[in-house]
Amino acid sequence: MKTVAKEGELSELFNKFNAVPFDDRVNRDATISDIRRGYVEDFLRESNSSLVEVLNSRRIEELLVAMEVANVTDAGIDIRNIGIMMFGEHPEKFLPGTQIELIRFHSADAEASDNFTEKIFKGPLFKQIRDSLSYIQTNIIEEKVIKVTNKAKANRYYNYPYNSLEEALVNAVFHKSYQEHEPVEIRIYIDCIKIINYPGPAKWIDMDKFKEGKVLARKYRNRRIGEFLKEIDLSEKKSTGISKILRELRINGSPEPEFETDDERNYLITTIKMHKAFERNSNRKEKSKNERSLSEVLSEKDFKKLVPLIEYLELHTNITPEEGRMLTRKSAATVRRYLKILCDLKIIELEGNTNKVTYHRVM
Repeated sequence: MKTVAKEGELSELFNKFNAVPFDDRVNRDATISDIRRGYVEDFLRESNSSLVEVLNSRRIEELLVAMEVANVTDAGIDIRNIGIMMFGEHPEKFLPGTQIELIRFHSADAEASDNFTEKIFKGPLFKQIRDSLSYIQTNIIEEKVIKVTNKAKANRYYNYPYNSLEEALVNAVFHKSYQEHEPVEIRIYIDCIKIINYPGPAKWIDMDKFKEGKVLARKYRNRRIGEFLKEIDLSEKKSTGISKILRELRINGSPEPEFETDDERNYLITTIKMHKAFERNSNRKEKSKNERSLSEVLSEKDFKKLVPLIEYLELHTNITPEEGRMLTRKSAATVRRYLKILCDLKIIELEGNTNKVTYHRVM
């Protein structure tokens, strides 16, 4: 009886016998014009590379060959996939799915609602990671300080510890297959953050040990990506990612993470849960009180218009005009007027310049 190999299994077998890993193969569609020298220079400086000393005297082609992301040929130069991934302006044009897509749901019913914000992060992999984390740090992460009687030092908690999210995202970017056209996904819900990559862990990995951070693998799907991320301290490349996630969550007093995949290991969903001190129900009494206070100083008409912003600010420390537009479905000018009302009432305060404005909740 013949057994028909599945598409994923065929791809896995092909890669097993291909001497050159996918991230290190030549990309026949890419040219030197697709590489941005500024990204190369930024990376070399940050990694303290010895090539920094010759930046002003070396052509971009020479730098790429020295970094082993391009090959010299009789016809000129061939760019490898790793070169496009790390220094290309638009790697997704050559390797579809080479991007991070973030969806932030603003209501408890999540997928059933159209109340969400969507952002797509493109460019070199290290820039995608940092831009995504910067958005999360600015807009999602919150700190709560709880003073304890008879103790000089207060307890500090974060709704999501930054280091755990950084590690989970770096793992997703490092371990996804760039032969598949699926992006890394970040899905931010009211009470948790899910990070998804395709496919999941290799089938030989014991998932029970994986969830405990006890996998000691030295075989990587994207070895070159790991090497470059390690150069700028985004990856240790020592199979310690899961252990670090677990450790950071324990230090913060957060719930254990969840790691979900299917029998075929088609995907991996890493779920980081919100710290219990930030759960929505813990704010219900305070929220009702704040709403009553505002309803006393605002007309009923203005109050109803501001409710989506007020509710949002009960759960987050800041809000941007873009988020205000998504929440209210109003024009930019109208949202600015709404936010000014809240500023006048000392609910929020403005920070930033004309090009990058954020409104912070007054504690």
